[in-house]
Amino acid sequence: MDLELYGIDDKFCMKLDRDDALLGSYPVEDGCRIHVSQSSNQDTGSGSDTTNLWENMMAA
Repeated sequence: MDLELYGIDDKFCMKLDRDDALLGSYPVEDGCRIHVSQSSNQDTGSGSDTTNLWENMMAA
């Protein structure tokens, strides 16, 4: 799973790739979004079945 941080202007800021880091250690501000994706080389065992994908919006 890959996590990417996008700013208020919807521009890419950085990858959230330090597994041991807390979210608060990144420069996340109100209005930012975190994009979650699955790399194509990571096998989930589900093939190309997208019926179990979900999107979630969070607000503080």
